Amino acid sequence: MKKNYFSQPFKLLILIGTIVSFTACNKSEDAGVTYFGGKIKNPKGKYVYFHKGKRVIDSARLDTHNKFSFKLDSLRSGLYTFKHGAEFQYLYLEPQDSLLIYLNTWDFDESLIFSGKGSSKNNYLINLYLEQERTEKEFAPNYKLEEKEFEKVIEEGIKRQLNKYNDFLALEEEPPSPFFDKLVKTGIYVPFYFFKERYAYNHKRTLNLKKTPELSESFYDYRKKIQLNDESLLDYGWNLAFINTFLYNLAHDEKMKDPENKIFELELMKVVNDRIHVEGFRNSLLAKGVWGSLSNKYLSEEEEEQIYAYFFEHCTDEGYKKDLKKSIEQKEKVSVGNQMPQLMAYNYNDTPVEINSLIENSNAVIYFWPKDLGKRELLIEKLHYLKKHHPEIVFVGIERNTSDQEWKEFIASKKLPSETQFLLPKHSESYSWYEGDMERTIIVNQEGKVENGYVFFLDSNLNYYLKNMNKH
Repeated sequence: MKKNYFSQPFKLLILIGTIVSFTACNKSEDAGVTYFGGKIKNPKGKYVYFHKGKRVIDSARLDTHNKFSFKLDSLRSGLYTFKHGAEFQYLYLEPQDSLLIYLNTWDFDESLIFSGKGSSKNNYLINLYLEQERTEKEFAPNYKLEEKEFEKVIEEGIKRQLNKYNDFLALEEEPPSPFFDKLVKTGIYVPFYFFKERYAYNHKRTLNLKKTPELSESFYDYRKKIQLNDESLLDYGWNLAFINTFLYNLAHDEKMKDPENKIFELELMKVVNDRIHVEGFRNSLLAKGVWGSLSNKYLSEEEEEQIYAYFFEHCTDEGYKKDLKKSIEQKEKVSVGNQMPQLMAYNYNDTPVEINSLIENSNAVIYFWPKDLGKRELLIEKLHYLKKHHPEIVFVGIERNTSDQEWKEFIASKKLPSETQFLLPKHSESYSWYEGDMERTIIVNQEGKVENGYVFFLDSNLNYYLKNMNKH
């Protein structure tokens, strides 16, 4: 159901004021310029960032009224994102749009209101995004269904969204651009394709079956239509989620042809190299495959060497190669089965603490904070979950990339227990063993031995590893 955004007088007054001032400024400007601006309630920082993919195009500082604006010259029609604090959201912009937003960071996506030229398309897209997000949250019971019933749910979901899109188009004065139509169709179809990719595994898991169901030949027909190398859609979250799941499924199928001898991470990189032709995207997926192997403590040295060799042969990004070489060295220093090396860090009161003594005789998780703000938020969310389900495990957080003051402000703002948070300064003798910007995590058992020296905190397998602590 489409929201009535203007049912709240307070928000309407704010938008009217913003529109008037914004439009007045624009009358004297060049007709070819695109504008994006707005107002943020309860801001989480001083800046708003405007992105194309991972690249920051521009930044704008909030004024004393928490308003911001961008003047964008020579902008091309397409999908963009704006980011504030740890949150981001998509924008569809065309040349000469004058798009305004109002949002409350306490309810980022749900509070988002678009106004001005270009607003109808963006209001439609945010509604579609939120509806597909709600569908995903409520979708789990459908995995119990048999194939035909499941397919019916998928078809009805797609039909429902297509009808809403047609209703939207009927109210528009001009037909949509080819890219906007493609973007919307991706937002409608791809989430349901994503559910289909997850069906076989989730059906087996939900019903506690011994093997995955035998599916009809037509079940995966949609795979013939998908575009894996459309660069204009590689920044869209649903599309990325689908592509990743699809490639993982292909790699799993390859491994199961010879499960004793084939290595999943290697098969994944082979699938990526074969299917993905956009160089930057292919490199990032190859990196994902090799990072996954770092946390797999069951791989033999020979298997690891095969994986590393394939990555170095096929990855063309020197940055990824440099990072992997460093990570391999770090993993070797904190290797599975050995005693956890001595790790000294500073507590909230600036006192040096030996982490090994702190976790003595306990199963422990030592995690390092990532630089990325979004990942920090996800880590905090997962940390609460893991602490609740594993109360017997000691969780220790270590910062290694910010200043002492920034670290303390972060701990206070997130209400994290200071007695389990520490700072590893760059002048520390062991800093090079742990430096990096990702959420690297070390699992140590109650004997002080390393159970896993290079798993990532946001890895879906982390909970599995913790359940199997001390099992060899």
